[in-house]
Amino acid sequence: MAVIADVTKSLMLLVEEEVAALQLGYYPMLSRLQKKITSQKTIKWNANVGGAAAVGEATTANITTYSEDSIIGASLAIGTNRLRSSFQIQKEDRAEAAAAGRGALRDLYALEIQSALRTLMETLSDRLYTGTGIAGHGGLIGLGTVVAAGSYANIDPGTYSAWSAVLNTNASNRALSADLLLAMETAIARKGGNFTAIYACPEIIAKYKLLFNANTGFVSQLPPGQVDLGYTGVSYAGRPIIQDPYCPNNTLYFVNEPEVALYTFNQNNTDSREGMQVAVAEIQTSNPDSENYAIYLKPQLKVHNRAKGVACLEKITQ
Repeated sequence: MAVIADVTKSLMLLVEEEVAALQLGYYPMLSRLQKKITSQKTIKWNANVGGAAAVGEATTANITTYSEDSIIGASLAIGTNRLRSSFQIQKEDRAEAAAAGRGALRDLYALEIQSALRTLMETLSDRLYTGTGIAGHGGLIGLGTVVAAGSYANIDPGTYSAWSAVLNTNASNRALSADLLLAMETAIARKGGNFTAIYACPEIIAKYKLLFNANTGFVSQLPPGQVDLGYTGVSYAGRPIIQDPYCPNNTLYFVNEPEVALYTFNQNNTDSREGMQVAVAEIQTSNPDSENYAIYLKPQLKVHNRAKGVACLEKITQ
């Protein structure tokens, strides 16, 4: 490890090490999502919102009407808001660590980097579900907004009905059941969609295990003398059910992961870390005895096809 002289550049080396260790952390959706990078302040793509029709007619009929799918420009903003974590180091602490040796100086900064990255990634993991696009959410529009009624990516399902996601909700919480899961599977298929994984909070995962046991019974396959009432994995219809502590309570998200991507904004002070553009910047301070730093990124979550990319089963008793 190089001596910390250019602090900002050296901090980026520490960021690289810590972000690389994220796969060992507990950020399930963040770890699984495909990552993309952009330097344009608008993410744009063409969305097929349907509308074409075919007719039957005699071969002698003249063709006077035409029908084709509506291709609408979808767009999401990125780059004008950020998610940030910051920290401060007193210069006397830095001097003391430097006098103790290079390892102590590195550890001083590494501790602050670890804490800042942890809070940043925890917040990002939460906003992947709960973001509404406001500045306080880093501008990120999460899955909760995608499945809710109303426009997404500047396309209104009131105008284009095919641009609506499957949302199974209720006035109050209800027990998780095989019927509800089958209803979701059927509704997604009716949309011509798919799901590659289901995300749920730990309490919902526990309910699913109880539901499985109630419907199938538990048969031990362990050698004599061994007891294990737990489960090594959870799945539904051949797809993994992923325990995510950042998933909102009382909710299951059925996600077609190839349709979903996390974008981060690339600019002159960012570097790619595990597919995400992360920046470290020194903040000017009026205190001559302190060093202030910010670690941040500018994210946006894109669901390419709203109707086929994500579905939601909510109001489930935990």
